[in-house]
Amino acid sequence: LKDEAQKVCRCIVQMNKASTASSLDTTAFPPPDGGEANGFATIPEGPSIDVEDKYVAEFSLPQEALSFQPTEDVLICKFKNGDTERKIYNNVKLRDAEFDNLQKLRKEAAGKAFLPSISVMGARYLNQSRGDREKALKAMLETQKWKLSYFSSPMNTAKLAEDLSTGMTYFIGRDRCLRPTLMFRGNRIPAQWHKDKQYDRMTDMFIFCMEYFLRYMIVPGRVEGMNILVDLKGLGISQIPVTPLEKVYKTVGSHYCGRTFKFYVVNMPWTLKVLIGIAKGIISERQAMKMAIINNYDELHKEFALHQLEPDMGGTHPPVTTFFPFPLLPGPFNAGHKGGPSLDKVPNVHRTLTALGVRGRLWETSKSPEDNTKLEYSEEAKEILKKCGLPVPAHCPGADADDTAAVVENPPQAEAPKPEPMQENTNGIEISPEGDDKPVDVVETDDKVVKPKSFFSCACCSRTSGK
Repeated sequence: LKDEAQKVCRCIVQMNKASTASSLDTTAFPPPDGGEANGFATIPEGPSIDVEDKYVAEFSLPQEALSFQPTEDVLICKFKNGDTERKIYNNVKLRDAEFDNLQKLRKEAAGKAFLPSISVMGARYLNQSRGDREKALKAMLETQKWKLSYFSSPMNTAKLAEDLSTGMTYFIGRDRCLRPTLMFRGNRIPAQWHKDKQYDRMTDMFIFCMEYFLRYMIVPGRVEGMNILVDLKGLGISQIPVTPLEKVYKTVGSHYCGRTFKFYVVNMPWTLKVLIGIAKGIISERQAMKMAIINNYDELHKEFALHQLEPDMGGTHPPVTTFFPFPLLPGPFNAGHKGGPSLDKVPNVHRTLTALGVRGRLWETSKSPEDNTKLEYSEEAKEILKKCGLPVPAHCPGADADDTAAVVENPPQAEAPKPEPMQENTNGIEISPEGDDKPVDVVETDDKVVKPKSFFSCACCSRTSGK
């Protein structure tokens, strides 16, 4: 038993350290299309997933996300040792040191062209590589090679629907900062998959969920991250599918870097808890802040409204029997809220943003602050925004003078989150790129963070200013 536990712990600690270690082969990329995105030359990009409307959950994107205004400590997480980590990258002004390094990366990438979805991740890869531009550029090319191969044709939901119906992996709710949470239940992996080693199907589901998240569940500059909630209930040490989970984590960590805010683990075997307790002493604070080992469901209530969690997680969400479309409920999302979902929320808000709009952009000095922060709206957006009681921006298709001049009386405000806790006692580990525990130089600047234009000021600011 001890040997099995050590194996699991060793795999957890080593996960993702080799995530960018593979070398580039001679895979030929398509020729540049003459375009530019985020300061990089581009190559053509098709859709990664093909989702029929009937499979898109009505509350994939809550209306609160469109007006949500993240506070500075949500934009950039600060650690007790002085280290910082950006959480929101797109449609916001970067700090001077970040932007200067991004500009250098853009110059060093001259002669190379990227998929637009890769170019928009430039700053994320710089963060993952701790500012090392050579590593960041290599990782971008690795991900591009992977994407061109993996998404040679779009993932079809009709083929994935059967696997998603197992309830092994699905989105269940959002935390107080509106970050979606992806549930993984290890005891629901079909026995036949274990027998036949069909773990690629599990990886496919995770990849599909990540692409779904990027297309339907985020708003650049406001909500860009997610959580993963891992349930190990009923699994002994030897039953935890370490190898397939390691593959999944490497894929997510390598090709979707900077997206996962926190890993919550519930029902962890006691033997593994002991070894992780030992591991905490040799990892960085930045690593430790990313994984929360949940011993009491009240800990989840500090981050989630109860109806965003299922009953076996201490919540009030009706027991889930149909897992796809994802069983997502509307807000409110206030931590600890016990009143259940609001019945007057507008569905299908994800239709307000185009595929380009939901991707967002990296800051460019050649554009005005307004152009850097604005969202790209669809033809349907005007009517949906009106139903939500939100103003219609002038650049929204179909907007007229009456729309843009209209004053919304008592508009619904997305409540600003409480500051992220500066945990005194870290309670888990994160798997970060190799060398993440090395000290870093933190550049302090006096720059004010330019946030995306919001329809309203944040509730906390309004209260403190007396408005």
